[in-house]
Amino acid sequence: MLSRIEKYKTKHPFKKVLIIIGALFLSVSVGSGVKTALADVDVQHLMANWFSKKQDESLKNIDEAIGEERDVLMGQLKDQLNAEMQLAEKQLAEFTAAQKQTRIAALQEYANNLKAGMKVDNREQQAAIMANLDAIITQAKVQMEGQAAELKLIPIPTPEMPPTQAPVVPTPTPNPVLTPSPGSEGNVEQAPPVTEPNPETAPEPNQSTEPTTEEPAASTPEPVVVDIYSVNNWFTMPNLQNVTVEEIAIAGGVFSTESTFSDIMMNSKAREAMNSILSGIENHPEFHQIQNKSIDEMSRIAPSLFNEKVLYLLNKSLSQITI
Repeated sequence: MLSRIEKYKTKHPFKKVLIIIGALFLSVSVGSGVKTALADVDVQHLMANWFSKKQDESLKNIDEAIGEERDVLMGQLKDQLNAEMQLAEKQLAEFTAAQKQTRIAALQEYANNLKAGMKVDNREQQAAIMANLDAIITQAKVQMEGQAAELKLIPIPTPEMPPTQAPVVPTPTPNPVLTPSPGSEGNVEQAPPVTEPNPETAPEPNQSTEPTTEEPAASTPEPVVVDIYSVNNWFTMPNLQNVTVEEIAIAGGVFSTESTFSDIMMNSKAREAMNSILSGIENHPEFHQIQNKSIDEMSRIAPSLFNEKVLYLLNKSLSQITI
Protein backbone atom coordinates (compact mmCIF):
# COMPACT_ATOMS: atom_id res chain seq x y z
CA MET A 1 0.00 0.00 0.00
CA LEU A 2 1.40 3.48 -0.98
CA SER A 3 2.01 6.21 1.53
CA ARG A 4 0.50 9.64 1.23
CA ILE A 5 3.76 11.09 0.06
CA GLU A 6 4.21 8.59 -2.63
CA LYS A 7 0.61 9.02 -3.63
CA TYR A 8 1.15 12.71 -3.76
CA LYS A 9 4.26 12.28 -5.85
CA THR A 10 2.47 10.08 -8.31
CA LYS A 11 -0.60 12.28 -8.51
CA HIS A 12 1.19 15.70 -8.78
CA PRO A 13 4.45 15.32 -10.79
CA PHE A 14 3.78 18.41 -12.96
CA LYS A 15 3.48 20.72 -9.99
CA LYS A 16 6.91 19.68 -8.83
CA VAL A 17 8.35 20.45 -12.21
CA LEU A 18 6.79 23.89 -12.14
CA ILE A 19 8.30 24.61 -8.76
CA ILE A 20 11.73 23.64 -9.99
CA ILE A 21 11.36 25.73 -13.12
CA GLY A 22 10.23 28.73 -11.09
CA ALA A 23 13.16 28.39 -8.75
CA LEU A 24 15.53 28.24 -11.70
CA PHE A 25 13.93 31.28 -13.32
CA LEU A 26 14.14 33.23 -10.09
CA SER A 27 17.82 32.32 -9.71
CA VAL A 28 18.59 33.42 -13.29
CA SER A 29 16.75 36.73 -12.79
CA VAL A 30 18.55 37.55 -9.58
CA GLY A 31 21.94 36.70 -11.14
CA SER A 32 21.27 38.90 -14.18
CA GLY A 33 20.33 41.88 -11.98
CA VAL A 34 23.49 41.59 -9.90
CA LYS A 35 25.57 41.30 -13.06
CA THR A 36 23.93 44.44 -14.52
CA ALA A 37 24.54 46.42 -11.32
CA LEU A 38 28.18 45.34 -11.23
CA ALA A 39 28.56 46.27 -14.93
CA ASP A 40 27.20 49.78 -14.30
CA VAL A 41 29.64 50.30 -11.46
CA ASP A 42 32.56 49.11 -13.61
CA VAL A 43 31.60 51.40 -16.52
CA GLN A 44 31.42 54.51 -14.33
CA HIS A 45 34.76 53.70 -12.77
CA LEU A 46 36.32 53.11 -16.18
CA MET A 47 34.87 56.39 -17.52
CA ALA A 48 36.15 58.31 -14.53
CA ASN A 49 39.61 56.81 -14.93
CA TRP A 50 39.58 57.52 -18.66
CA PHE A 51 38.56 61.17 -18.23
CA SER A 52 41.17 61.66 -15.52
CA LYS A 53 43.86 60.16 -17.69
CA LYS A 54 42.86 62.25 -20.71
CA GLN A 55 42.75 65.38 -18.56
CA ASP A 56 46.28 64.78 -17.32
CA GLU A 57 47.48 64.10 -20.85
CA SER A 58 45.81 67.30 -22.14
CA LEU A 59 47.31 69.43 -19.38
CA LYS A 60 50.70 67.92 -20.04
CA ASN A 61 50.41 68.56 -23.79
CA ILE A 62 49.28 72.14 -23.19
CA ASP A 63 52.14 72.76 -20.77
CA GLU A 64 54.66 71.32 -23.22
CA ALA A 65 53.23 73.41 -26.09
CA ILE A 66 53.37 76.59 -24.00
CA GLY A 67 56.94 75.84 -22.93
CA GLU A 68 58.06 75.21 -26.50
CA GLU A 69 56.36 78.39 -27.75
CA ARG A 70 57.86 80.36 -24.87
CA ASP A 71 61.34 79.14 -25.76
CA VAL A 72 60.80 80.06 -29.41
CA LEU A 73 59.53 83.52 -28.53
CA MET A 74 62.35 84.11 -26.07
CA GLY A 75 64.85 83.21 -28.76
CA GLN A 76 63.19 85.59 -31.21
CA LEU A 77 63.12 88.39 -28.62
CA LYS A 78 66.78 87.82 -27.83
CA ASP A 79 67.71 88.00 -31.52
CA GLN A 80 65.59 91.12 -32.02
CA LEU A 81 67.13 92.74 -28.94
CA ASN A 82 70.64 92.00 -30.18
CA ALA A 83 69.77 93.46 -33.58
CA GLU A 84 68.29 96.59 -32.01
CA MET A 85 71.32 97.01 -29.75
CA GLN A 86 73.67 96.70 -32.72
CA LEU A 87 71.59 99.21 -34.69
CA ALA A 88 71.53 101.63 -31.75
CA GLU A 89 75.28 101.26 -31.30
CA LYS A 90 75.83 101.94 -34.99
CA GLN A 91 73.55 104.99 -34.92
CA LEU A 92 75.27 106.29 -31.80
CA ALA A 93 78.68 105.87 -33.40
CA GLU A 94 77.52 107.68 -36.56
CA PHE A 95 75.95 110.45 -34.49
CA THR A 96 79.12 110.83 -32.42
CA ALA A 97 81.29 110.98 -35.54
CA ALA A 98 78.98 113.53 -37.20
CA GLN A 99 78.88 115.71 -34.11
CA LYS A 100 82.64 115.47 -33.75
CA GLN A 101 83.16 116.58 -37.33
CA THR A 102 80.65 119.41 -36.89
CA ARG A 103 82.33 120.67 -33.73
CA ILE A 104 85.81 120.35 -35.25
CA ALA A 105 84.70 122.22 -38.38
CA ALA A 106 83.14 124.99 -36.27
CA LEU A 107 86.30 125.25 -34.16
CA GLN A 108 88.50 125.34 -37.26
CA GLU A 109 86.32 128.05 -38.80
CA TYR A 110 86.53 130.06 -35.58
CA ALA A 111 90.32 129.64 -35.49
CA ASN A 112 90.56 130.71 -39.14
CA ASN A 113 88.54 133.82 -38.35
CA LEU A 114 90.87 134.61 -35.48
CA LYS A 115 93.89 134.11 -37.74
CA ALA A 116 92.36 136.37 -40.36
CA GLY A 117 91.82 139.04 -37.71
CA MET A 118 95.35 138.90 -36.31
CA LYS A 119 96.80 141.77 -38.35
CA VAL A 120 98.83 144.61 -36.87
CA ASP A 121 98.67 148.05 -38.51
CA ASN A 122 102.02 149.72 -37.81
CA ARG A 123 101.71 152.61 -40.23
CA GLU A 124 101.36 155.05 -37.34
CA GLN A 125 104.51 153.71 -35.71
CA GLN A 126 106.39 153.96 -38.99
CA ALA A 127 105.29 157.58 -39.40
CA ALA A 128 106.41 158.40 -35.84
CA ILE A 129 109.81 156.79 -36.41
CA MET A 130 110.30 158.71 -39.67
CA ALA A 131 109.38 161.97 -37.92
CA ASN A 132 111.87 161.28 -35.14
CA LEU A 133 114.63 160.44 -37.62
CA ASP A 134 113.94 163.66 -39.50
CA ALA A 135 114.10 165.58 -36.22
CA ILE A 136 117.42 163.94 -35.30
CA ILE A 137 118.94 164.73 -38.69
CA THR A 138 117.73 168.33 -38.50
CA GLN A 139 119.24 168.79 -35.02
CA ALA A 140 122.52 167.26 -36.15
CA LYS A 141 122.68 169.68 -39.06
CA VAL A 142 121.94 172.66 -36.82
CA GLN A 143 124.55 171.54 -34.27
CA MET A 144 127.09 171.12 -37.03
CA GLU A 145 126.47 174.78 -37.89
CA GLY A 146 127.36 175.73 -34.30
CA GLN A 147 123.88 176.52 -33.10
CA ALA A 148 122.08 175.09 -30.08
CA ALA A 149 118.98 173.19 -31.07
CA GLU A 150 116.26 171.56 -29.09
CA LEU A 151 115.40 168.01 -30.05
CA LYS A 152 111.73 167.17 -29.78
CA LEU A 153 110.94 163.52 -30.32
CA ILE A 154 107.53 162.06 -30.93
CA PRO A 155 106.76 159.05 -28.76
CA ILE A 156 106.26 155.92 -30.79
CA PRO A 157 102.86 154.42 -30.00
CA THR A 158 102.63 150.76 -29.14
CA PRO A 159 100.84 148.77 -31.83
CA GLU A 160 97.53 147.43 -30.66
CA MET A 161 96.70 143.81 -31.19
CA PRO A 162 93.11 142.98 -32.04
CA PRO A 163 91.10 141.20 -29.34
CA THR A 164 91.63 137.48 -29.55
CA GLN A 165 87.91 136.85 -29.22
CA ALA A 166 86.92 138.95 -32.22
CA PRO A 167 86.98 137.22 -35.60
CA VAL A 168 87.35 140.51 -37.47
CA VAL A 169 90.17 143.03 -37.53
CA PRO A 170 89.40 145.94 -35.20
CA THR A 171 90.21 149.49 -36.26
CA PRO A 172 93.41 150.51 -34.43
CA THR A 173 93.03 153.53 -32.19
CA PRO A 174 96.20 155.64 -32.37
CA ASN A 175 97.63 156.92 -29.14
CA PRO A 176 97.65 160.72 -28.87
CA VAL A 177 101.01 162.33 -29.67
CA LEU A 178 102.55 163.88 -26.60
CA THR A 179 103.53 167.50 -27.13
CA PRO A 180 105.48 169.58 -24.63
CA SER A 181 103.41 172.03 -22.66
CA PRO A 182 104.39 175.73 -22.80
CA GLY A 183 107.18 176.61 -20.41
CA SER A 184 108.25 173.03 -19.69
CA GLU A 185 111.42 172.69 -21.75
CA GLY A 186 112.97 170.14 -19.42
CA ASN A 187 110.24 167.55 -20.07
CA VAL A 188 110.98 164.01 -21.04
CA GLU A 189 110.06 164.62 -24.66
CA GLN A 190 113.17 166.80 -25.24
CA ALA A 191 116.84 165.91 -25.01
CA PRO A 192 119.25 167.92 -22.84
CA PRO A 193 120.83 170.83 -24.71
CA VAL A 194 124.20 170.19 -26.34
CA THR A 195 126.98 172.43 -25.04
CA GLU A 196 129.61 171.87 -27.73
CA PRO A 197 128.97 170.49 -31.19
CA ASN A 198 131.46 168.05 -32.59
CA PRO A 199 132.00 168.70 -36.27
CA GLU A 200 133.31 165.24 -36.98
CA THR A 201 130.79 163.13 -35.22
CA ALA A 202 127.21 164.14 -34.64
CA PRO A 203 126.07 163.51 -31.07
CA GLU A 204 123.69 160.73 -30.49
CA PRO A 205 120.39 162.18 -29.34
CA ASN A 206 118.68 160.80 -26.32
CA GLN A 207 115.75 158.88 -27.68
CA SER A 208 114.56 157.51 -24.37
CA THR A 209 110.94 158.31 -23.65
CA GLU A 210 108.59 157.38 -20.92
CA PRO A 211 106.37 154.43 -21.73
CA THR A 212 103.01 155.69 -22.74
CA THR A 213 99.99 154.46 -20.89
CA GLU A 214 98.19 152.12 -23.24
CA GLU A 215 94.45 152.09 -22.93
CA PRO A 216 93.10 148.55 -22.54
CA ALA A 217 91.40 147.38 -25.68
CA ALA A 218 87.72 146.72 -25.37
CA SER A 219 87.43 142.96 -25.22
CA THR A 220 84.67 141.28 -27.11
CA PRO A 221 82.86 138.74 -24.91
CA GLU A 222 83.71 135.19 -25.83
CA PRO A 223 80.76 133.45 -27.50
CA VAL A 224 79.09 130.99 -25.17
CA VAL A 225 77.96 127.66 -26.59
CA VAL A 226 74.59 126.77 -25.05
CA ASP A 227 73.55 123.14 -24.79
CA ILE A 228 70.10 123.00 -26.38
CA TYR A 229 69.23 119.97 -24.26
CA SER A 230 69.35 122.21 -21.16
CA VAL A 231 67.01 124.90 -22.53
CA ASN A 232 63.54 124.67 -21.03
CA ASN A 233 61.95 127.93 -22.17
CA TRP A 234 61.77 127.66 -25.95
CA PHE A 235 58.23 129.06 -26.02
CA THR A 236 55.28 129.98 -23.85
CA MET A 237 53.23 126.86 -23.22
CA PRO A 238 49.70 127.14 -24.70
CA ASN A 239 46.52 126.17 -22.85
CA LEU A 240 46.25 122.36 -23.10
CA GLN A 241 43.49 121.66 -20.56
CA ASN A 242 40.72 120.87 -23.05
CA VAL A 243 42.96 119.32 -25.71
CA THR A 244 42.20 115.69 -26.58
CA VAL A 245 44.80 113.92 -28.71
CA GLU A 246 43.30 112.20 -31.75
CA GLU A 247 44.79 110.47 -34.73
CA ILE A 248 45.35 112.78 -37.72
CA ALA A 249 45.75 111.51 -41.26
CA ILE A 250 48.48 113.64 -42.86
CA ALA A 251 48.51 113.65 -46.65
CA GLY A 252 51.54 114.37 -48.78
CA GLY A 253 52.54 117.86 -49.79
CA VAL A 254 51.53 119.54 -46.52
CA PHE A 255 53.40 120.79 -43.48
CA SER A 256 53.63 118.65 -40.35
CA THR A 257 55.80 118.14 -37.31
CA GLU A 258 58.31 116.42 -39.58
CA SER A 259 58.98 119.78 -41.29
CA THR A 260 61.96 121.83 -40.17
CA PHE A 261 61.63 125.24 -38.57
CA SER A 262 63.43 126.88 -41.50
CA ASP A 263 60.92 125.40 -43.98
CA ILE A 264 58.01 126.55 -41.81
CA MET A 265 59.50 130.05 -41.51
CA MET A 266 59.63 130.38 -45.30
CA ASN A 267 55.83 129.99 -45.55
CA SER A 268 53.86 132.88 -44.04
CA LYS A 269 50.78 130.79 -43.19
CA ALA A 270 52.80 127.97 -41.66
CA ARG A 271 54.88 130.51 -39.76
CA GLU A 272 51.76 132.16 -38.37
CA ALA A 273 50.29 128.78 -37.37
CA MET A 274 53.52 127.78 -35.61
CA ASN A 275 53.80 131.10 -33.73
CA SER A 276 50.17 130.85 -32.60
CA ILE A 277 51.04 127.63 -30.73
CA LEU A 278 54.77 128.02 -29.99
CA SER A 279 54.54 131.61 -28.86
CA GLY A 280 57.93 133.32 -28.64
CA ILE A 281 60.06 130.52 -30.09
CA GLU A 282 61.10 132.63 -33.07
CA ASN A 283 62.53 135.31 -30.76
CA HIS A 284 64.44 132.89 -28.53
CA PRO A 285 68.18 133.76 -28.45
CA GLU A 286 69.14 130.15 -29.25
CA PHE A 287 66.60 129.65 -32.04
CA HIS A 288 69.39 129.72 -34.64
CA GLN A 289 70.69 126.43 -33.20
CA ILE A 290 67.43 124.57 -33.89
CA GLN A 291 66.15 126.24 -37.05
CA ASN A 292 67.42 123.35 -39.17
CA LYS A 293 65.80 120.73 -36.92
CA SER A 294 62.29 119.32 -37.25
CA ILE A 295 59.61 119.58 -34.59
CA ASP A 296 59.77 115.80 -34.10
CA GLU A 297 63.48 116.11 -33.31
CA MET A 298 62.69 118.78 -30.72
CA SER A 299 60.23 116.37 -29.07
CA ARG A 300 63.28 114.21 -28.27
CA ILE A 301 65.45 117.16 -27.24
CA ALA A 302 62.82 118.88 -25.03
CA PRO A 303 60.05 116.31 -24.47
CA SER A 304 58.50 118.24 -21.59
CA LEU A 305 57.78 121.22 -23.87
CA PHE A 306 57.15 119.46 -27.19
CA ASN A 307 54.77 116.94 -25.64
CA GLU A 308 52.03 114.88 -27.30
CA LYS A 309 49.35 117.56 -27.03
CA VAL A 310 51.59 120.29 -28.46
CA LEU A 311 52.55 118.03 -31.38
CA TYR A 312 48.88 117.24 -31.95
CA LEU A 313 47.97 120.95 -32.12
CA LEU A 314 50.88 121.64 -34.50
CA ASN A 315 49.96 118.74 -36.78
CA LYS A 316 46.31 119.79 -36.76
CA SER A 317 47.19 123.35 -37.83
CA LEU A 318 50.13 122.67 -40.15
CA SER A 319 48.45 119.80 -42.04
CA GLN A 320 45.92 122.31 -43.42
CA ILE A 321 48.69 124.28 -45.17
CA THR A 322 50.08 123.13 -48.50
CA ILE A 323 53.82 123.29 -49.03
